Amino acid sequence: MKRQFYLNKILPFFTAFLLIFVCFSASGQCKEKISESNDQKVHYHEIPLKGKSEYLTLSRTGEERLFSYHNTDLDLVFHARMFTEIRFISSTGNFSLFTTSSDRSRWFTAFTLTSPLTPKEILKMRGTEKIEIILPEEKRIFIVSASSNNLIRKALGCLK
Repeated sequence: MKRQFYLNKILPFFTAFLLIFVCFSASGQCKEKISESNDQKVHYHEIPLKGKSEYLTLSRTGEERLFSYHNTDLDLVFHARMFTEIRFISSTGNFSLFTTSSDRSRWFTAFTLTSPLTPKEILKMRGTEKIEIILPEEKRIFIVSASSNNLIRKALGCLK
């Protein structure tokens, strides 16, 4: 009798805790950090492209939404001050992002391209099938699998 009483009292709390845990774990695994430059909270999500050395990041700081491409193995000595195109082929519409600079230096060897995102581009990213990064010395092409597209959709949830 006492066992049933405790079970009836504990079960609703345990169920509520479990629901909260599931909601947070299914929210796209958004990560947070504090920006070093302006002390604002940054919400971001990383999407692997090729191993651990090449990945995308979708991030949000306040109202600003950014797309970044990172590559720690790219053997590009310097990045010329010219437009670099990042082309998205998507079932919801193709589009390109453009950037004019990278964060590559002798001290920071990771190559990073960053571009702001508009709400229209964010909607089109949901059906991404292929991403092309057109650099001065080479062209990187990534076919987006169904599992990677699910990661992109989860990351887009972090941008809200």
